[in-house]
Amino acid sequence: MIALDHGARYLDLNYLGTDRLIACAVLEAPEGLLLVDPGPTSALDNLKAALREAGASLADVRALLLTHIHLDHAGAAGTIAAEAPHVQVYVHRIGAPHLVDPSRLLASARRLYGELMEPLWGAVLPVPERQIVALEGGETIRPGGRTLEVAYTPGHAVHHVSFFDPDTGMAFVGDTAGMQITGTRCVLPVAPPPDIQVEAWHESLERIARWQPRRLFVTHFGPSDDPETHLAQMARRLDAMAEAVRNSLDTEDDDAQRAEAFHEQVMAELRECLQDEALVSRYEQFGQPRASWFGLARYWRRKLQD
Repeated sequence: MIALDHGARYLDLNYLGTDRLIACAVLEAPEGLLLVDPGPTSALDNLKAALREAGASLADVRALLLTHIHLDHAGAAGTIAAEAPHVQVYVHRIGAPHLVDPSRLLASARRLYGELMEPLWGAVLPVPERQIVALEGGETIRPGGRTLEVAYTPGHAVHHVSFFDPDTGMAFVGDTAGMQITGTRCVLPVAPPPDIQVEAWHESLERIARWQPRRLFVTHFGPSDDPETHLAQMARRLDAMAEAVRNSLDTEDDDAQRAEAFHEQVMAELRECLQDEALVSRYEQFGQPRASWFGLARYWRRKLQD
């Protein structure tokens, strides 16, 4: 557990034995603990171990706050709900049915990951409907007795929300503010298919900025202490990546070649920014520029058809 302030901490889930990939925020509430993005079931043992080291367990957790239902953020929700049936799971209403019945979510993921599904993510169990609290965005909620504000922040995913904690001035933004490993100044939009909407994403960044947060917390990875600069860089990088993909659609290459060229371009920019190959590999593993090409290409092709 790494302490922040006002009862806020976070832990590194040490995903597949690699640090600084997935961060889970832990908030102390009057009635227990709140977990923001508990990660996949494949990292659940690490989460439990971190709780034990802090003198806690899943029995002390009162709520899971899911920014969205992608497996790297929420894959463990069903397993936690089964082991701790008192836990409430807060999620946007569009994502809620896919937690109750994850069959479509899993079928889509299997098409991408195939036989790697189990080692990458572990079991993905359904969440009982009675444990789900469906969100719209715009609410003020009090899970476990701690007050949080909710904003609907699509762009990366149509079911994405962000949470704001007035006590700390911290906004928990999932993937809306991209990937930035704490201690770096390198922000990378993560834009896989199928939900990418650039205009909505900009509106979500503006919505987060209106909170005037003192700190952002990004799942990949950790706190970012200059929100204004971070959000501005995120907006610029999103536009630059979107424009690069748009331009690539006019070339004579096929999609695989376009995606590969885009990937290499983004990775070259990251190497220049980071100057640390170990960090570059982490950005490549979870930023996946190649997948972002396909997400942004899908966005452009749908937009250009309208």
